[in-house]
Amino acid sequence: MVYYIKMATSKRKVIKIEQLKSGMSFTAPVYIDENNVLVRAYETIKKSDIEKLLKWGIDKVYTDGEEVSVVEEKVQLPQGGAKDLENVKISKEFEKAKEYRDEFQKQVFEIGKKLQKNIRSLVERKHFNNHEVLSDALYLAGVVMDYRFFPILLLGIRISDDILIQHSIHAALYGGYLGKLINLGKIRVHELIFSMMIMDVGMFFIPIELRKKNYPLTEEEKKIFYNHTLFGFKVLTQDAYVKQNLAIVSLQHHENFDGTGYPKKLQKEDINLMARIAAIADRYTAMLEDRYHRKARIPYEAMKILLSEEASHLDPRILRFMVGGLSIYPIGSLVELSNGFKAIVVEGNLKSPLRPLVKLVFDPKGKHIEENYFLDLAKEHQITVIKVLDAKEENIDILSLM
Repeated sequence: MVYYIKMATSKRKVIKIEQLKSGMSFTAPVYIDENNVLVRAYETIKKSDIEKLLKWGIDKVYTDGEEVSVVEEKVQLPQGGAKDLENVKISKEFEKAKEYRDEFQKQVFEIGKKLQKNIRSLVERKHFNNHEVLSDALYLAGVVMDYRFFPILLLGIRISDDILIQHSIHAALYGGYLGKLINLGKIRVHELIFSMMIMDVGMFFIPIELRKKNYPLTEEEKKIFYNHTLFGFKVLTQDAYVKQNLAIVSLQHHENFDGTGYPKKLQKEDINLMARIAAIADRYTAMLEDRYHRKARIPYEAMKILLSEEASHLDPRILRFMVGGLSIYPIGSLVELSNGFKAIVVEGNLKSPLRPLVKLVFDPKGKHIEENYFLDLAKEHQITVIKVLDAKEENIDILSLM
């Protein structure tokens, strides 16, 4: 709460330049002369204002108001936060990811351009540079494995202007992270990312007019879409010389764990492990992206759909890792806590998906918390998430608060 305390002064107060201090404000405007206002009533005098006066050779200003002293009631931050050893360790890892965001964005955008070039070449029955895509996938796997807070690198990421390329790499990155969560080694994560980067190659052979069409599709149009998995597998193995154990993701990533998917209605462990991982990451990331027929959903809405409408189609064991690793309130979500603070979810909790690690960003009075102050809700049992907020509706830029 902010209290304004009036200081006793007289009317038409003359203030010498040496008496002015940055942060002062008055109950009436401060004038340079009869016609020129330095600051309005209750507007804070800045250091730059004083510097301008000195530069202009002005030695005094005038006001009819009284000086205002602003006293702020400090909000007590929860215990266990910014100064303890664990928070310092978390902060270092968090800053490591933050500092790499711009470089990662540049690298991924270049990877998107190379993948688009290679797939265009494949569609035109020209050379597909298998080695180049494998090399890019290896770089991505290294970043996935090396950064604890890898998912924050994906927030707001721009990979390509081509929707299919954007989605392929976006899904591959989440797929690689999911592979890491289920304890796949770097080699397997590398193979998974590579396989997912090229899993939708069959979609490039579907007419663009059909890809842009609003749903629902006719039965004939559905058949064309379903065939993209078969055609993609054939093109990858016969023309791109991709090994069958890697191209299998292209063939099977639309198979459902309950046997309702396509193209062969496989079920459970008959579906390749990498394809089961890909199915989860593919559906989750697709909901985060704009499509011709709908707008992107916020991560929390996408996760709710994954756990309701899509749950029966997905491997429940792998889905549990996805929900735990990203949290019920996925990484990057803006949440309101039971203690009145607003926070951003920065890490999931495999054992307690409802109790993620959060970074406090606003106190109950709405004041921005500038320092890195983390709360592990798995340890702070008295504090819970009570609401997920839409950052756009709140007019809050998540990335600027990270």
